Amino acid sequence: MLPTQSPSSWPAPKGALLSDLEWVQDVADKYRLDGLEIPAGSVVLERISATGGRCFCYPDGSWLIGLSHPRLQRSGRNGIEGILAHELLHAWLWSRHRYQGHGAVFEGHASVRGIPRWCSAFWEVRRQGPQQLVLFDTWPPAPATGP
Repeated sequence: MLPTQSPSSWPAPKGALLSDLEWVQDVADKYRLDGLEIPAGSVVLERISATGGRCFCYPDGSWLIGLSHPRLQRSGRNGIEGILAHELLHAWLWSRHRYQGHGAVFEGHASVRGIPRWCSAFWEVRRQGPQQLVLFDTWPPAPATGP
């Protein structure tokens, strides 16, 4: 999710519904997001490339996750698992505490669960190539080094 925009102000994601909710639940369980209900239709595969995913939070406590279909195609489930965990943490914090954003609360929960706080920009992923796929880094990105 982009740190400068409010997810509740974004339009709903458009794309194919992710039908394998067992995988989504497995990720939620792996990162200890206890009690997060994952209803059918809660994860959509979008044609977005500026970010790996985003979580839409609604006033009634519900949420909807949009995942980047291009990233999923490029890196597979293992490569996008951290992005899904990140967005599920947003959903968990929203459904339990009505908390949005990447502030101290998010940072604390992400840190103890091993969930990435930021994901690298899509152009950085493409630049690395399929053999050197790097999906997560620190924010802001470290300066480029090399010859």
